[in-house]
Amino acid sequence: MGYEVGKSILYQKTGLAKSLLALDLLSKNTGDRIQPISEYQEKFGVSRGTVQNAFTYLKECGAVVLEHHGHQGTYIEKLNYRKLQENCMRKELLGIMPLPYSLTYEGFATAIYSELDELNFNMAYARGAVGRIELVESGTYQFAICSRYAAEQSISSGKKIEIAFDFGQGSFLSKHVLLLADESKDGICDGMKVAYDSKSLDQSRITDNIVKGKKITLIPIRTQQTIGALIDGTIDAGVWNYDDVLENHHDRLKVVSLAETDYNNSFSTAVLVIKTGDEALKALLKKYISVERVLGILSEVREKRREPFF
Repeated sequence: MGYEVGKSILYQKTGLAKSLLALDLLSKNTGDRIQPISEYQEKFGVSRGTVQNAFTYLKECGAVVLEHHGHQGTYIEKLNYRKLQENCMRKELLGIMPLPYSLTYEGFATAIYSELDELNFNMAYARGAVGRIELVESGTYQFAICSRYAAEQSISSGKKIEIAFDFGQGSFLSKHVLLLADESKDGICDGMKVAYDSKSLDQSRITDNIVKGKKITLIPIRTQQTIGALIDGTIDAGVWNYDDVLENHHDRLKVVSLAETDYNNSFSTAVLVIKTGDEALKALLKKYISVERVLGILSEVREKRREPFF
């Protein structure tokens, strides 16, 4: 009985070491020098033999081919990233971003899929930065795309996330605007019914800014319902994505630019957030994702020089 229990523990330790080693190798490149076994021992908290067994397993399944150069060390000759992922505890990389209802969001999804093409990756889409960030913090998704404002507000409120990439001003959207059902109005007036989405940190904060001091009624609706609610009279005003206005020409609605005091660039800047302290994931993403390439693909989709896919 003791032998069987001991064997089971050994298998568990080898399996854990194999998973951690595969995750570590995912951030490596062909030609990189492998760390000494002693460093992996310390990093994973297992014996030398367990690390060696993990390497043997990954070599035998074709996930890695190594070259030994004597006293110079061991180098990577070949890596199969999909097989490495298959040997991780988490066999699929999962991200989440806003619903792709504009060319900018379609372009962003296209860029991330293109950058992570070598990996087993899937993107989910959901409204509201609050929900997306909670899903990253809980470990359901490894990363999320949101505005810099939403990320900073979440971090300051104690959420265990961090910004891994900042894609710069205008990468999340060109800007937000105020839409009005009554074309004779020039802004928020007393008595108006105004859209309010508490799940959207951007929309709710901008709305708070523009209604300050006004006697209005906040109507709780999802941000994506704003256009329909304006047209059917449920609301009189709502904050909206200007990219969608340009693309879909909502001629029945009045478009009003927001004052600088109510708006700043952090609302239009896209960032990629991960769980705090996940250095292995950060290294993996930085290996594959280039801000410059993402912005290039985003620009091509926006200008209709590239077909979006997501």
